[in-house]
Amino acid sequence: MMKSPLRLSVHPARLFSLPPGRRLALLCLLCLLLLTAGLDAASFARLPEHNLYTIGALAEIINVLTLLFMFWVVQCAALSPRTYLFLTLGLGGWLVSGTIDLMDEAYFQPWWLSTVEDSLRSLGMVATAWGGLLMVQQMYGTQVRLSSLAMSDELTGLSNRRAFRVVLASHAEEGTPLLLLDLDHFKQINDRHGHDTGDDVLRDFSTLLRRLCPPDGVAARLGGEEFAMLLPGFSGSQARDLAERIRSETEALGAGEGIPFTVSLAVGTCRAGEEVGEWIRRTDLALYQAKARGRNRVELA
Repeated sequence: MMKSPLRLSVHPARLFSLPPGRRLALLCLLCLLLLTAGLDAASFARLPEHNLYTIGALAEIINVLTLLFMFWVVQCAALSPRTYLFLTLGLGGWLVSGTIDLMDEAYFQPWWLSTVEDSLRSLGMVATAWGGLLMVQQMYGTQVRLSSLAMSDELTGLSNRRAFRVVLASHAEEGTPLLLLDLDHFKQINDRHGHDTGDDVLRDFSTLLRRLCPPDGVAARLGGEEFAMLLPGFSGSQARDLAERIRSETEALGAGEGIPFTVSLAVGTCRAGEEVGEWIRRTDLALYQAKARGRNRVELA
């Protein structure tokens, strides 16, 4: 079933589900705008001929309504506290200056009020721009985290199958070694000690792989107790030596934790012109041979 994409709801009914603080911000803003307009009308003389029906006044009304909508969107959005503060204060100040500017079409305003208007507009625009930058940074950070979650294994933190296949396809060059690893009798660990203990074993083994994986290598959990490691820049003999080291350190790790576990490994070096699928199948066949020949061993593809 296809899921609906995430979207920002700005329907007026959203008002009743907003946090109390944001509803208060909306109420305070509306009161402030009404107070600004009321004080302007009560304090200054009306112009002989007002300009409320001009194109300029219409444009200012549109500007105020647009800023009001932007303020409403900010109240509905899931923003960090800092981003929300800058956008709320920035748009609020900008709206007050827009209200003063709109009243200027019908009432005589002294020069000091024009100075206040210009200052509020400038400060509001700066705060809004900074809030916009923070919002972009927040969105980018969220995108990075989602991409990381989509390409990593939740339990172990290693690359997942999808990410590993992408990396594998980009390094399918002659001589590149691939390690396939499978924990021996892992089902028995789950059956005897429980799945929580099994998860601990997977995490401990993943930590070992992460420690032994070279800087240019990629370690991944393909699913269950199946793992893989790509070793760009390694020779076949170096890959065999690393595989043997992983095997021996895994055996020692299992013995030290009181829950013995071992690993079977296969080393497959990519051949000239070989497709990724064939490379994996050939190495996987060697892994089956390692398990059939007694497990806890390294087999060459």
